[in-house]
Amino acid sequence: MKVLVAYTTAYGATRGVAERIAQRLTEAGHEADLCDLAGPVDPSAHAAVVLGSSVHNGQWLAPAARFADLHRAHLAGKPAWLFSVQTVGTTSAMISARLARWVRPKMKEPKVAATLRATANVREYRAFAGAIEPEQWPGIVGRVVFRLAGGRYGDHRDWADVDAFAARIIRNIDGL
Repeated sequence: MKVLVAYTTAYGATRGVAERIAQRLTEAGHEADLCDLAGPVDPSAHAAVVLGSSVHNGQWLAPAARFADLHRAHLAGKPAWLFSVQTVGTTSAMISARLARWVRPKMKEPKVAATLRATANVREYRAFAGAIEPEQWPGIVGRVVFRLAGGRYGDHRDWADVDAFAARIIRNIDGL
């Protein structure tokens, strides 16, 4: 099956997750087209779509929002999986474990993902923690707040969780 794995990223962590998902799809015998939403992307030749974005200020980045708006009708007719890369993921976080446990039940899907879930054939949404370096956190106040929240710089992506998400996509696609 031909699957579009489309993403937008601010610093590269989301690209890494998308690459891993595309790699797992390819290893399972599917044709995975990895596409950066910074340029035009046409999903019409694909039987399924995996769409991901970095989350800033609780929302997906503009290229993912534009893609979702432009291709909403097409996405309604194809199975789709969504993922976000953000501070607190489902299984890992950039902040302290204690604060992450408090935040997770309060987290909402970004508006674009929630809208797609209501209007498209979304099979699953997943949140992953990303990677961050000091120069990526805005301003001195932001860096201080991050550190007070138990924030740790570095790569916090849970690759086992990404692989499990990809495996669920593959099982679902194989069942179509």
